[in-house]
Amino acid sequence: MNSLTQKTAVAASPLLILFAFALPLSTSAGSVLAILLLLFWLSSGRMKEKTTEIFHNPVAIAVLLYLFLHIIGLLYSENLGLGIHILKKQWKLLLFPVFLTLVKREHVKYYMIAFVSAIFLMACKAYLVLSGIITLPPSSVFTTEGTTHVTYNPMLALACYIILQNLLFGSNKPVAKYLQIALFLFLSCNMFITAGRTGQIVFFVLLVLTLFQYFYRISKTKLLASLLLIPLLITATYQCSSTFRDRTNQAFTEMQKHKSYEITSVGLRVWFAQNSLQLIQENLLIGTGTGDFAYEYAKINKINSPTIPDTDNPHNQYLLISARFGLAGFITLASIFLCQLVMAFRIKDSLTPLRQAFPVFFLVIMLAESYLQVHVTGLLFSLFSAFLYKDFSRQPSVI
Repeated sequence: MNSLTQKTAVAASPLLILFAFALPLSTSAGSVLAILLLLFWLSSGRMKEKTTEIFHNPVAIAVLLYLFLHIIGLLYSENLGLGIHILKKQWKLLLFPVFLTLVKREHVKYYMIAFVSAIFLMACKAYLVLSGIITLPPSSVFTTEGTTHVTYNPMLALACYIILQNLLFGSNKPVAKYLQIALFLFLSCNMFITAGRTGQIVFFVLLVLTLFQYFYRISKTKLLASLLLIPLLITATYQCSSTFRDRTNQAFTEMQKHKSYEITSVGLRVWFAQNSLQLIQENLLIGTGTGDFAYEYAKINKINSPTIPDTDNPHNQYLLISARFGLAGFITLASIFLCQLVMAFRIKDSLTPLRQAFPVFFLVIMLAESYLQVHVTGLLFSLFSAFLYKDFSRQPSVI
């Protein structure tokens, strides 16, 4: 290994820490750092060892099969240009095998600290907006300019879980423990002054999962008692947070009125789901192909809901992939998270709770948006999957 190769190898993992910090804060910075990491990976050599590690990792194989399905889908896609465009957008997931060979065991805690720190800064800005110190444009529906509740709130929920699992399952000194409790409360309150319903839902799901992880082996009685408190917590949140209450009421109202063809956030999603399910039924085995979803959806939408806008994204990862690739697409997508869960129960260390929670996190949020193709969450998936599902006990990082 020459001098330049050694330098790039040494710099790669610290650069991943910076990437973890930049990811929630700036789409541009995240993309630039991702490209730099790819260049470092290519220039660091030892491709045989890297390839061996990738193809010995079940999650990496599942992700590569998922990406390969997008190539196969081009063969029967009439809109080849759009299909190639969609294939190019999958580059975020292709970074996962790259990151897998870059992450280092000794830096894992720093990846998480960097991510949580970035979320903390965004939460601080949200509180400043709420207090009137920072003023956003009148059209802004979110309290943190430069991002969106679609991605911020799910990442906020994940950050809350990371803090909570470290509190419950890690070893903490008293000062660190109290600081983490304060940070958890700080971020949890921030969750319900912002507009992201998906993040709020997955926050409660992860909270229930945490109770199972912590109390299941200790006491079934305590587990049951703690679970009974969740509805009380949701009720209290509904009463105390006007944003949470208004957004919840709005969701139910829009769902009930969707048949009036009024264009609303939830109403659109209901029509997207209904039309996409019909499209899946008509193309059950192999789907429409990589590039033909939008065209085929438009034909169904013209008949069922002609006043509703067409879409190229039903805001549901399961529906989108099943429509594009049929049963093969759904099975391939499910296999990614099944492999993650299998590895989560096989590898026993301090990361086991987070390793179990991460696929649950994505399985829930993908009901509300195609988060694997969303830029920020696609990169988030690649980064966290790399250090959570790398089996450090089998071999060290190859660079």
